[in-house]
Amino acid sequence: MAVYTSVTQGELTEFLAQYSLGTLLSYSEIGDGIENSNYFVTVEGQTGQDTHQQKWVLTLFENLKESQLPFFLNLMSWLASKGFSVPAPCPRHDGAINGMLKGKPAILVPCFSGRSVERPNVVHCEQLGRYVANMHQALVSYPQTRNSPRNIEWMRAIEARLFKVLTNSESALVSRSVNHYQNIKAQMESCPAGIVHGDLFRDNVLFDKGEISGVIDFFHACNDSLLFDLAVIANDWTTDSNGQYDKAKVDSLLQGYSSVRPLTNSERLLWPDFQHLAALRFWLSRLESRYLPGYQQESTQGDKTKDPDELKRMILSLGLVG
Repeated sequence: MAVYTSVTQGELTEFLAQYSLGTLLSYSEIGDGIENSNYFVTVEGQTGQDTHQQKWVLTLFENLKESQLPFFLNLMSWLASKGFSVPAPCPRHDGAINGMLKGKPAILVPCFSGRSVERPNVVHCEQLGRYVANMHQALVSYPQTRNSPRNIEWMRAIEARLFKVLTNSESALVSRSVNHYQNIKAQMESCPAGIVHGDLFRDNVLFDKGEISGVIDFFHACNDSLLFDLAVIANDWTTDSNGQYDKAKVDSLLQGYSSVRPLTNSERLLWPDFQHLAALRFWLSRLESRYLPGYQQESTQGDKTKDPDELKRMILSLGLVG
């Protein structure tokens, strides 16, 4: 959650007038993350004679177009309606669940209690595994679909654009990694598939009093192999700074998930390949953010890129491409 678009008090007050939330008390920039502009917003509302304060998160979409939002926003509302701790966008007076602010699509979602964990333990991993399995099972009946944008064509395009800025060894590793995925792609796509979150890094899961209190940032959600979500979690939640996996944490994650949806033999066999794919997609994305010009160079608050090298170390640690 970075900040690329500055919002004045007057602009925010005008935006809030489209909602039935009350009066703006305060707002502040959120510096975490890398893709959209985000603010904490506190309002004071009134019910009868009683006044109350509520905290919301305002998101301005820097890259997604308004026409692309319905899949994500409807998904969040649908999961919230099924009892998942997912922030549903607040509807406006006219029933729409997004508006426009500074010429960009914008939403308000409730600010959940809790915080992300810096050093997850086996209990966190097991609990998240169960949560994700239940979410995957529920999403079987979700009616909308979205193809994964980070497909083999995207990888090849990024590989070509990065060729002139990477070292020879890095370019070679990118090529070997993409080739590996292309060679095994058909087998991976034969595994159980459905809607995945796609971005389950630690900063997108909140815990309060030892329990998951919120899962946020669904803007990478798409139809993909279900195991991809677990691979993203394993790569971020169970590794050290050298890309080495903590077996106890990985086992807890997989056991928690399998207690709800047992993994197939193919999924177990291809597990290292899914870990590799998750590392590769985010490595390419981070390399793109670091070396190729784009809006992320304009952040006014927070880190605009994450370190690509930690994903490179992970790919090397997995040892699938030498």
